[in-house]
Amino acid sequence: MENISTNNGMVVGLDIGTTKIATVIGFRNEKGQIEVVGYGKSESSGVEFGEIKNILKTTEGIVLSRDIAAQRSNQEIDWVYAGIAGHHIKTSKYNHILYRHGNENPIVQEEIDQLKKDVSAVTLPPGEEIIDVIPQRYQIDRSRQTTDPVGELGNEVIGIYQIITGNRREIKKIVKCVNDAGLNIRDIVLEPIASGLACLSDKEKQDGVVLVDIGGGTTDMVIFVDGSPVFTKVIPIGGNIITKDIAQVCRISEDVAEQLKVRYGTCVVEKSNANNMITIPRPYGQDPIQISEYNLAQIINCRVQEEIINVIKSEVENSGYKDRLYAGLVLTGGGANLRNIKELCQFSLQLPTRIGIPDNSFAHNIPTELKHPMFATALGLLKFGIGAEYKEMPAEENENPEQEKKEKTGIFSRRKKEPKAPKEERNPSSNDIFSKIPGFMRDLLERIS
Repeated sequence: MENISTNNGMVVGLDIGTTKIATVIGFRNEKGQIEVVGYGKSESSGVEFGEIKNILKTTEGIVLSRDIAAQRSNQEIDWVYAGIAGHHIKTSKYNHILYRHGNENPIVQEEIDQLKKDVSAVTLPPGEEIIDVIPQRYQIDRSRQTTDPVGELGNEVIGIYQIITGNRREIKKIVKCVNDAGLNIRDIVLEPIASGLACLSDKEKQDGVVLVDIGGGTTDMVIFVDGSPVFTKVIPIGGNIITKDIAQVCRISEDVAEQLKVRYGTCVVEKSNANNMITIPRPYGQDPIQISEYNLAQIINCRVQEEIINVIKSEVENSGYKDRLYAGLVLTGGGANLRNIKELCQFSLQLPTRIGIPDNSFAHNIPTELKHPMFATALGLLKFGIGAEYKEMPAEENENPEQEKKEKTGIFSRRKKEPKAPKEERNPSSNDIFSKIPGFMRDLLERIS
């Protein structure tokens, strides 16, 4: 087997989810498209609500997923881009002021960078780490608002930021599981950001869109406006809690409840068939039980409407971007396949809604199994990594500079890398995500290793 490294162009994305662990291997071809050469999936039995509860079980799942992907691709996996989510992820707004009294010169990028650096140094409760600081908008002299203040005149600039924090212990658990599986982390990425990379077009992110990733343990949302992520939220409810509700009400195992949900379930009660009685066999010679499709829909609708969709609606309203979502809402994750959830979201949120298939920038010949919302995060991590490696290329190795200029891949962190040839210096006033958001973890891996 070949050893995967940044030198041969191969990149690995690792999604450690509540229901599955997925590993994908790919590279960027000469047309600028991403090709997948191998993938693996294993059951995730050590993760609950997006957080690692059992180190050994999670490590075993990573190893199995890795081995399947390695065998299919005939590649030996070493470095990975891993995702992060879970209850411990928190977001908050923070304003910081830059005073420029008597300065008649235009605002420069260095001043905006210093604003963000100051915000990154705010004091947090014990045990928490800043994952990222996302600029939302700026006020100049308390009268004008903009997302790009560089070049304007003003005596006072107020930066309005979203601070994303995570529990230090949870981050260390991700690192430990990956390392115990014989792998190294190249970067850790916020999962909804990764999902957005795989499912959203540049135009949608520019026009304003909210992406909602309904996973097994959490529902992650991120709002993009003017091409950049401006708001994120982790909702501690996912598809598994719906399955648990069905199991509890019907007094059946969660495996059988999951089959019921997938085969007969709908989250719109009116779309169910009240006359269809579903017979559920029971083990150990017990009499089978019956439930109507209508009652099953009521169980599902109650949880989806009250604790997922209504929370999304509230968060969208509180974000301040409700009137900027011209591209509407995109649903992804395994929960996006719940019957009629698209219609329910569209009706409840009053936003045009579509199901997000992870196919943005990917070659048409990627495996059919991966063209599914549940693989959005894994493929997004792959795309993120390819974008990161491509940006790290020396200029003479970059065969398609125009494609590089157009590529927007998300939030990047500082990473331990082998020394490379000097690369072209980036324009500090560039308006892409790389200039707006300089780092995802900011040496966090070094601090906790």
